[in-house]
Amino acid sequence: MKIIIVAPKTITMHRHIDTPFRFDYAYWNFYIPLLSLGHDVTFFDSSLYGDRELEELIEKKKPELLFCIMTGDRKYCPQEPWEAIKKETENGRLMTFNWFCDDTWRFEDFSSKYCWYFHAASTPEKHIIPKYRDIGYSNIVHGTWHANSDAYSNLVSKKTRHISFVGQPHGERLQIFNLLKTKGINVHHATNLSFEDMIHLYSSAHIGLNLSKNGNDPEMKLQLKGRMFEVTAVGSLLLTEDAEGLDECFENDKEIIVFHSIEELVAKANYLIKNPSIAEKIASNGHQRFLKEHDSKIRIKNVLKAIGVG
Repeated sequence: MKIIIVAPKTITMHRHIDTPFRFDYAYWNFYIPLLSLGHDVTFFDSSLYGDRELEELIEKKKPELLFCIMTGDRKYCPQEPWEAIKKETENGRLMTFNWFCDDTWRFEDFSSKYCWYFHAASTPEKHIIPKYRDIGYSNIVHGTWHANSDAYSNLVSKKTRHISFVGQPHGERLQIFNLLKTKGINVHHATNLSFEDMIHLYSSAHIGLNLSKNGNDPEMKLQLKGRMFEVTAVGSLLLTEDAEGLDECFENDKEIIVFHSIEELVAKANYLIKNPSIAEKIASNGHQRFLKEHDSKIRIKNVLKAIGVG
């Protein structure tokens, strides 16, 4: 199938300030897997280009599908081609689809308003699907987070750190890291890494920590995060805050370890550090579950089938 993927290739600010360049999640976990599935894929960088450029590319490539991952964020994507996409949806000569990312906290002010620009859309949280149907948008499917095993798996043979975390230090995160430190648990925390360095940090740790609250959400709701699948993709043990729907992706205490409070986090982190063979076994189980169900090629193939183009 001929596909144009409309997404930011990077969401870093390296063009304007001195920060490292980093390909965005879409490049590694959507574009490359779509190519691996045998599709004819062209990447349209929505962090640089807008309506006119997308219209020209559509006329040149004549795709069957626009696979979009729109941000609604003018800071990173000042010219996102909303009108060009809406035009294609209205004329119906190709299929338009959007992968929504943060519906736990963005449904009301973003997804519910912009889903109408697309023939079909997906949401990473299954419990959000009824909200789409309540507003009359019926072609909504479940698209759980995933990671590309070709990029993440089998990278290091030796673990050199106990616990790692990659992400911005917003919300409660620094407070949690500092509290863990007072309990003798050091979290190797990094931010603004290149994709390669991020994967290496996850891979070189016995345990990958995930905190499920999004600092951009005023209500700090728990949500499924891509990090949950990135940690299991590299074969490290996922030690994670809970989120609705996580139990459908991994089995707690067998494939991952879930905590519901800081006290439980401290207790489980200490236990896993002192019992590395148990941690290693759970990590292996989690990685096998990832390969079976959450690899990008599997997830994307299922979504394409669900929207009727696979």
